[in-house]
Amino acid sequence: MTRRFLDGAVLVMAVAAMLATVTTGVAGQAAQATPQTPRLADGHPDLNGLWYRRVPPVPPVQQTGGSIIVTNVPINRIPSALDYRAGMPPYKPELLAKVKELDQNQVKEDPTLACAPPGVPRIGPPQRIFQTAKDLAILYEDLNGNFFRVVPTDGRPHRKNIEASAHGDSVAHWDGDTLVIEANNFTEDTWLGDNGLFHSDQLRVTERLRRTGNTMTWEATVEDPEVFVGPWKMPPRTLTLLTDVDIEEAAFCEDRDLSRMKDLTHHGNTR
Repeated sequence: MTRRFLDGAVLVMAVAAMLATVTTGVAGQAAQATPQTPRLADGHPDLNGLWYRRVPPVPPVQQTGGSIIVTNVPINRIPSALDYRAGMPPYKPELLAKVKELDQNQVKEDPTLACAPPGVPRIGPPQRIFQTAKDLAILYEDLNGNFFRVVPTDGRPHRKNIEASAHGDSVAHWDGDTLVIEANNFTEDTWLGDNGLFHSDQLRVTERLRRTGNTMTWEATVEDPEVFVGPWKMPPRTLTLLTDVDIEEAAFCEDRDLSRMKDLTHHGNTR
């Protein structure tokens, strides 16, 4: 075997070793960047923790005609899943005039301005979750107070012979590593979001929660055959596990009619 051949073979082996080291390093960095998803004893992803907290309030602006809007908000402070501009629900054509009328008279028509519960999905993604093998509790710190939902995850059906409510009746099941929450039995006196997005008592909301490492994706699909021509799939939200803060008791809600509504600085959060 010639010296030239030996030198070439040594060079090839050196390059291969270097590439293997680089590849291993990159793979190690990727594994380190994405921590493993913790799981409960039953093998399902652990959803416990504080995932989302309301952003600081932004003073509203009064429009001609009495409506109130929030302007000059950085885009990262607008919850895209609840943003009217992110895609209007598919209302039946004959109901669009009602949506417009409610939108123009929001300060007089919006139930939340009279301290009513926001409802689902307007209340947004889960904030604080307590999870067991049979159910989970979702806590919310909202502009109108503290709210909670208890969601069975052990295959129980929806309850019967109970009164409808703002946040409905929820049950859940696992689809692989995704928790699917199905809610029904809503009252019709909440909105789906700002801008007059009303619904009927036939509202159905399906939420999907999937944890990957220290992040969780929340998706919601809204169905209402009385007012929609088809399902409304809201843009997904990516939530991050917060470890340095916790949910707090919300400020007492006061009826915020236009004559007294100056700004929201006396509240600790906005929706």
